[in-house]
Amino acid sequence: MSDKDSSLYEGLTTKNALFISGLVIAPAVTYATSLRHGLMLAAMFTAVTFLSLLISSFVPRNIVYAVRIILYTFIAALVYVPVYIIANQLFPSDLAQMGVFAPLLITNSFIISKSEVKFFREKRSKMFTDIIFYILGYDVAVILYSAVRELLSGGSLMGSIYGIPTVMPMFSTTAGGLILLGFCAALFRAVIYAAGRKRE
Repeated sequence: MSDKDSSLYEGLTTKNALFISGLVIAPAVTYATSLRHGLMLAAMFTAVTFLSLLISSFVPRNIVYAVRIILYTFIAALVYVPVYIIANQLFPSDLAQMGVFAPLLITNSFIISKSEVKFFREKRSKMFTDIIFYILGYDVAVILYSAVRELLSGGSLMGSIYGIPTVMPMFSTTAGGLILLGFCAALFRAVIYAAGRKRE
């Protein structure tokens, strides 16, 4: 398996940020109550995280660790401003509903910790590949999760009603979202484990 294939596989499956590593959970369980919101969260997360990591990768490694973390956060805050302006022009109501969880993406785990323990320790070509696929893994997971959540809580998807006989509105709440995320993560892990056993 090539490095690129390995990064794609890890980012989507064995090291999936949401279902396996449990990173950036808060905006998923509070905001991603529908597929539309899941897509919005994925877009904001991708733009803020990728651009922040791209610029932060040029911060010299010989700077004290604590200062580097502050610089990463400062860079992410600078990146957030134009991303927010563009998103607010295109999707003002969706962004408003995201509330405080939009600016909190500035301090998400990828930027603050994952960059230091993984991404910035790699060669630049490998680093960019990993960043792209790990972000993609989170995006796919949060989109699938939000779609399932909308179907279960309201029997609809992107405004289209599918006539599901039994809906569970509790899944639209934060507590219900956390429970559903736990079920999704457990099922995802079981599938990945079974697939790994089969490959062996």
